[in-house]
Amino acid sequence: MTQGEMITDLSYLKEMSGNDKNIISEMIDIFLEQIPEFEEEISRSFEARNWQDLGAIAHKAKSSVRTMGMENSGDCLEQLEHFSKGNLKFELQLKRENRIEFSPQDEKNWTNVKNETMNDIDLVNIPVLVEEFLSQCPLAIKELKETLGQL
Repeated sequence: MTQGEMITDLSYLKEMSGNDKNIISEMIDIFLEQIPEFEEEISRSFEARNWQDLGAIAHKAKSSVRTMGMENSGDCLEQLEHFSKGNLKFELQLKRENRIEFSPQDEKNWTNVKNETMNDIDLVNIPVLVEEFLSQCPLAIKELKETLGQL
């Protein structure tokens, strides 16, 4: 991303809302309320190496950031979701190999991740993706607050 390039692009939101300023304003307000939760949950889940929660919050945040036209962040979160699911699959496979009985939650998780084809057990990609997302959030917040002031 080059200097001066916008993090957000509200063209999709404008199109979907019929360019209704009240709807746009409301959606931005909701997003601004959600962003701190997304940042906190992603940081906490990553630091705890809780792949289930990290994948879930990445999935939840992905559609919100894409609605605000944050395509780079959306792509980042999509990769984060897949790597997290892959890491969870890896951990569950280890349980199976060691003949450790699955809990009901493990069974549910296995159903959700068994077809995942990539992981990041060595943590080459996940830290970069987390940092990239977290570094874009304050910039997006600033842009969206400025946009609210112009509506």
